[in-house]
Amino acid sequence: EQAMTPDALARLRRVKLVKKERANAVESMIANMALQGKIDTKVTEGKLIEMLEGIVGAQAQKEGNSAKISFQRKKYTFDSDDDDDDNDDDLL
Repeated sequence: EQAMTPDALARLRRVKLVKKERANAVESMIANMALQGKIDTKVTEGKLIEMLEGIVGAQAQKEGNSAKISFQRKKYTFDSDDDDDDNDDDLL
């Protein structure tokens, strides 16, 4: 906490709510860097984001898949992909 700016600390707390493992990994990384004297200034929010992205990338390589977000849209009976009608005149 002492090695981070308030914005970075707030972001880390938000990440911890969702991805506790990633937040713990970043906390350990920052603590180790601080103990080794590799941090000369406080970790900013931007630096924290870079560290998080690095962890996500390393986990993706380890698991053999890409870190990608996919969305699945619910299909309803009235929503047909076959009849893609862009005609808004039907609504009048």
